[in-house]
Amino acid sequence: MQEKEIQVLNYLKNQTDWCTAANISVNLNYSIRSIKTYISYINANYPELVLSSRKGFLIRDKERLYSLLNASASHIPQTAQSRQAYILKLLLLRQQTKDLNELAEELCISPVTLTNEISIIKGELTKFDLVFRTKNNCAYIDGLEKNKKKMISHLIYSETKDNFSSLELIQTYLPNLDMKIIKHIITDKLLSNHYFIDDFSLTNFILHVGITMERSLENPSSQEQNDTCGNIPADSPIYKLLREICDNLEKYFPVRFTDGDFYNLALILMTRIVHENINQLEPSRLKEIVGVEIYDLMEMIQNKVRNVFYVNLNNQDFIIRFSLHLSNMMIRLENNIHLRNPQLLSIKNTYPYIYDVSVFIANLITKEKGYLLSEDEIAYISLHIGVLIEEQKALRDKVKVLVLAPQYYSTHLRLVKKIHTVFEDSIILLGVITSLDELGLFSDYDFIISTIPVNVCSSVPVARINNYFDNKDVSNIINILEDIKKARVKATLENKLKFIFKKELFFYNPDFKDQRDAIDFLSDALYKTGYVDLTFREKLYEREKISSSAYTNIAMPHPLEMCSFSTAIAVSIHPAAIDWNRNKVNVVFMLAINEENRILFRDIFDLVTEIISSKKYFQSLLNTKTYEGFINLLISSV
Repeated sequence: MQEKEIQVLNYLKNQTDWCTAANISVNLNYSIRSIKTYISYINANYPELVLSSRKGFLIRDKERLYSLLNASASHIPQTAQSRQAYILKLLLLRQQTKDLNELAEELCISPVTLTNEISIIKGELTKFDLVFRTKNNCAYIDGLEKNKKKMISHLIYSETKDNFSSLELIQTYLPNLDMKIIKHIITDKLLSNHYFIDDFSLTNFILHVGITMERSLENPSSQEQNDTCGNIPADSPIYKLLREICDNLEKYFPVRFTDGDFYNLALILMTRIVHENINQLEPSRLKEIVGVEIYDLMEMIQNKVRNVFYVNLNNQDFIIRFSLHLSNMMIRLENNIHLRNPQLLSIKNTYPYIYDVSVFIANLITKEKGYLLSEDEIAYISLHIGVLIEEQKALRDKVKVLVLAPQYYSTHLRLVKKIHTVFEDSIILLGVITSLDELGLFSDYDFIISTIPVNVCSSVPVARINNYFDNKDVSNIINILEDIKKARVKATLENKLKFIFKKELFFYNPDFKDQRDAIDFLSDALYKTGYVDLTFREKLYEREKISSSAYTNIAMPHPLEMCSFSTAIAVSIHPAAIDWNRNKVNVVFMLAINEENRILFRDIFDLVTEIISSKKYFQSLLNTKTYEGFINLLISSV
C-alpha cells in the first residue's frame, strides 16, 4: 500500500460519520481527484474497505482497517520520511549496528539515496544531542541513554499521535513486552498509594517505562554509566511508589532498572501525579508546599492576566491545582523533560482565546524563569485555564428568571425545585412570586416563567407553563432561553463589528504567498492608517516565535501586549489558501487592540471560533468580496 493511501486511511479511521472527498482534500492537502483515485486503488486491493455514497466515504470495519495498517507498517518503507523513521527505530529501539550496504538493500534504495536519508537523520539527531557514527561501514548512534530514549519516544509519538492513548498501537513498537501488564502494575500501585494521574500523562509514563524495558531486553548489558544520575531520597513518597512499580515489573519481565533508569522515570512520574488529598489542602499551606518562588509566580500570573485580559483567576480550587501544575512543570523544564499533549491541535483550534491566554502565561514564565515552553506545555496550561474560564462564562451567560406561581399548599415550591433542577446551568432564579402585584418588587430580570396568564405589558419574554411541568414546557423554556442569549449578542455585536473592522483595512484575495507577506502587508496598512507604530510588526513576529497564530485555516496574528494607538482589525480573505508555517490559511485577522478596549479581545476570539466551527459560514466568508457583505455575514453567523 502506498504512503498516500495510508494517509487517507489514517484520516478516515478517526471519522465517525460520512466524510466528503473535499473535506479529506482540505485536511491532507491533496486534490479531490487524487483522493478519489487513492480510495479507488484501496478498494481495488481491499474490496469494500472504504464505503462510498453521495454523503462521502466511511469505514465501518475498523478492526480490519487496524490490521491492514499494522501490516503495512511492517512492509518496506515507501517514502523518505518513513525510511528515516525505519532506520532510527532499527538503530535506537533494536540497538543494532547495521552494515550500510545491507541497509540499502533491505530498503530497496541506492547507496546514494541512503546517504541522502542519513544526512537528514543526522540533523534530527542533533536535536536530541545524539550523533550518527559509522565504523567499518557499519552505522550506529552514539549519545546518552536518556537522549536515545527521548528520541525513541518522539518517533513513536509522531507516528501514533492520532491514537496516542491506544496501548495496542504502542504495543506494535515494543513487541517483547505486554503493555497491558505494565499498565495494570502501574495503575495498581498508583491507586494503592492514593495518587491520581490523567490519562495522557499515564500513557506518556507507560511509554517511557516500556522503552526503558525494551532496550534492556534487546541489550541486557546496556548500562547508563554515561548518564548523570540525581538522587531521589529513599524515604520520599515518590521513591517508595516507583520502587514498588519497578520491583513488580522485574518480577514479570527479565529486566533490570539501573540507577539512571530509576532517576529518569522518577522525574517523569513526579511531574504528573497528584495526591488524591489535594482537594483537602488548606490554602494557607500552599506556599509551604510549592515554595515561595512558585507562589509568587502564581500571584504575578494572576495579576498580569487580570490586567491584560480582564480574566479573574482568583478561584481557590484553581489556584491550588495550577500552582501544583507550575511546580511540576518547573521540574520538567529544569530537567529538560518533554511531555507530549495529544490534544494540542484540538485545544488550539477549538478554543483559540483560551490558548492565546495560555501563550501569554507561557511568555510570562519564560521572562520570569528563562525557560522556553513548548506548545505541548502551553496546551496543558490551556486545560487548566479553560475549565475556569468556561465556568465563569457559563455564570455570566445565565439568564435571570422570575417564577410566578400562585400558592396552593406547597405545589408552587415543588414546581420551582423542578425548574431549578432542569435549568440550574442556564438560569439564575431571582425570586418566586405568587401574584402579578409582586412584579414591581423586581426590576432586573430577563424572563418570566408563569403558571397563570400575564396580562400586564411586559418588556421581557413570558413562558406559560402548567403545574405538572411536562416536556412541552421544558422545550418552550429552552427555546426562549436561546432567543434571549442570541438577542443579547446581536444587540451589541453590530456596533462592535463596525468599531473594530474598518473598510480601509478589508482586503479580498491579495497576492500573498505566505505568512511573511501577510504580516508585512497588513501591519503596514495598520501603520499607514495610524493605528500602530513602527514596532508593531516586530512584536507580531515575536508572538509568532512562541506559537503560530494559525488556527486550522484562520490566522489571528497579534502582539503579546495590547499596544495599538486605537483598536482595529485588518482582514485579508484568500479563496486559495496561503502557507502559514505548517498550516494552510484562508482568512487572516490581524488584531491591533488598544489597552482600553482589551475587553473586546475575547469577543473577537469567540466570534472567530464560531466561524471556524461552521463550514457553511466559512465557505460563505471565502466568497465575500466586500466590506459590507463581510459585516453582514458576521452578524448573521451569531
